[in-house]
Amino acid sequence: MGNVQVCGCETGTPVIQDEEALLSPTAPMAVKRETSDASGQQVGNVTNLVYIERTAYNLSSAASTTDGLSSRQSDISSKTKAKTISMLQTAGLGVVAMPPETLDKSKLAAFRESLYLAGIDTAKWGYGGAKSVEHLFWEAYEQKGCIITAKGSGQMKRVTRLVKIRLVAEIFGVDHVLFSRMQFMHDGQTVERRQVPLRKLVWTGCQETDFKECSEEFYAEECPHTENWTDGCKKTLEERLGLSSNWQTLHLVEDVDDYTYSTEDNVRSDGYPGLNTLYCIHEVTFRVRDPEHSGVQIIGLPEGQEFATAEGDFNFNCQQDDRWLAIGTQLNIWTWARATTQSHAMARTPSSAKASSAPSPASPTAAAAPVAAAAAAPNKAEEMRLIRRVPLPASSAQALTRMQAALAETNKKGSPSGLLWRCMENMSTDWAKAKRMANKMMDPKYTLSQFYADLSAFPELNLYLLDDKASSSSSAGSPSAGMSSGRTLGDEFQRTIGAFFAIFWMMRLDLDGKDGFANGVDETWLPVALTGKEDMRVTQPDKRIAFQRNAKWDFFQKLLMDAGLIEEKKSGTIFKSSSKIQVNEKRLVSLLALTAVHDIMKMAVILPEVQEEHAPYHGYGLGDTIGDHDHALSYMMEHYPQVLPSFRDLEASEKRSVQFTQCNLCFNHGWFVQAEAPPGAIFTTFREALVRDHKSLISQRDVALYFVHWLTDLAGAEPTPLGGCEKFSVKFPLPVLNSFLRSFEFVEKIATQTETGVMEEYLQMRWSEHTPSMGTVPIGDSAIAKMRLLCMAQMN
Repeated sequence: MGNVQVCGCETGTPVIQDEEALLSPTAPMAVKRETSDASGQQVGNVTNLVYIERTAYNLSSAASTTDGLSSRQSDISSKTKAKTISMLQTAGLGVVAMPPETLDKSKLAAFRESLYLAGIDTAKWGYGGAKSVEHLFWEAYEQKGCIITAKGSGQMKRVTRLVKIRLVAEIFGVDHVLFSRMQFMHDGQTVERRQVPLRKLVWTGCQETDFKECSEEFYAEECPHTENWTDGCKKTLEERLGLSSNWQTLHLVEDVDDYTYSTEDNVRSDGYPGLNTLYCIHEVTFRVRDPEHSGVQIIGLPEGQEFATAEGDFNFNCQQDDRWLAIGTQLNIWTWARATTQSHAMARTPSSAKASSAPSPASPTAAAAPVAAAAAAPNKAEEMRLIRRVPLPASSAQALTRMQAALAETNKKGSPSGLLWRCMENMSTDWAKAKRMANKMMDPKYTLSQFYADLSAFPELNLYLLDDKASSSSSAGSPSAGMSSGRTLGDEFQRTIGAFFAIFWMMRLDLDGKDGFANGVDETWLPVALTGKEDMRVTQPDKRIAFQRNAKWDFFQKLLMDAGLIEEKKSGTIFKSSSKIQVNEKRLVSLLALTAVHDIMKMAVILPEVQEEHAPYHGYGLGDTIGDHDHALSYMMEHYPQVLPSFRDLEASEKRSVQFTQCNLCFNHGWFVQAEAPPGAIFTTFREALVRDHKSLISQRDVALYFVHWLTDLAGAEPTPLGGCEKFSVKFPLPVLNSFLRSFEFVEKIATQTETGVMEEYLQMRWSEHTPSMGTVPIGDSAIAKMRLLCMAQMN
């Protein structure tokens, strides 16, 4: 790192290994270094920032519609944690930053008097998130970021014009927006809020004018009294984020259809209590062209990591004692948050928003904007698909970094999958969390968001960050080889989460499960209860309503009962009895563990090779890569279970049940429900797997578990878990699904009955339950033929 300069450490000791011992809560520390991008161009001073973050309860995540002044100081709690992130040194407002004591004292006194005459109480200014009188004076007369009208009267008003930048990047296939979530202010306050990059436009030549009232020109989109707002876009990114003009041209494209202009008058700003403000706001959207480009790592991409910016000469030592920093300096902690469902422009009312029909003249990428913006902006169907995806957990960035390093290493000798071995090395399943998750599954207070957070118990989920086919643009030895692009990375992760969510909804059919399974959830992750076919919160509401109304939910619940996932607990006396459905913890934990690992072998880079002592294996010879992902997983379960912690630690009987779900049974369910083939053709391979491969140890409930897994796996086939089980509710023929559900209890009997016996029982049920009634079940030589014909005819 070269010369190391440590700033802001109260002890002055340049040691960064023991972060907890460095400094008091909220005090940041920095270690500075120089950084260049992939082309070798200097991108500015980059610093490793260490700070102790206090847990802030009840933190408001709402973004202010003005300049983000509706905020408060951080709540103090007993919990703290040390964080280390990259920090960029930016110009910020430092070009006009001034220590408070250098302001013109006579003019400041006169300004304070005008506030008093206007009836504005400034006693609480400078505390609790509010700014000081000195800050407002500096903003108006030094920064020139606002003007004050009707000074000294009851109509005194602050007028400020803003440029707000919505910076969008695709992270793991989902659009995210950049926000500053925490600001260390010049006066020692720490403010927590969600604020996009913004900048006040500079007023030119009118600060000394005594405006009696707001002119109409102040409200206009093009105001003659301030700098051009298109210039302000470029300066916002440069001064707030340290992104040079060349960097912007190379890495950003403007979404010209997402520009809005609006005004908000007589706003009571918490920044200056008692002083009304007119906000004139230009909101502009820029999209990162290629989140995988090495040049955008300085803003936390491609993984969406947090980073910081220090604006102006932010002195860490002064922030910790009674000496104020220069007004205009501050430290920002930036984070990437999942984009909301509404587009930026749609969020504005038609009367206050005006869309741009052409790229901004001064846009960094004006010439290329029309073509690039059209290519970057997804169509509505694609946009809705991305919105219905879950954000990757915060731990994914660290896991991705660890696996990138593992890709560059050589294979472990004697290991069938060296990469899998290294990725899972020292990993363990949090069984306490897994059991707690299972026991809470039917608790009305247990939410989907809590369930999603608890899935971190299974370390194999991180394996879905590996690409299923190596990148053609990366060499085999490159750390990025085998990692997928931002657009495709995470599809298998999303499908696996969809399977988990299907389990969650099926276990809660008597609560909110039917709504969640059919319709998905809203922005707060609560199930959507549709109000009618015109309810546009979801896609294809008519199909979802029909599915929820006509699905055979009782058969869903019976399958769960047959698989041992839920049990009926009876209680009472001989005079009065009652029953209650409860979770079978051990069985449900096994299903969750299975769901975590079941598709990991779709990641081609971890497919195992057959070792000498196991060759041949299902037709694969010594040294062959097992290309079938089910066979590949079975191979690891049979011979190397220690590599899969979520399978390794299960009880022997549960392991056997899980392994059975990976068998290739060659079972054509369509043949069975439509009686299109004789029993031997349908069940021969099935029976062989039970007898030969599993020594008749598989029970009916294990077969039922096989079908539960089949059902949840198919339910999550669409990589849109927040949209519900769309494969079934929107795309799968409901009569076919219902017929499958009805048939499961008969197929389960193949564990104890003959193929013919199972088939005949099913045919008799179909005849007896047919509508309209077909009369008594036929007997004699033609009985089977008649009953098979009935099934083949279906509803005809």
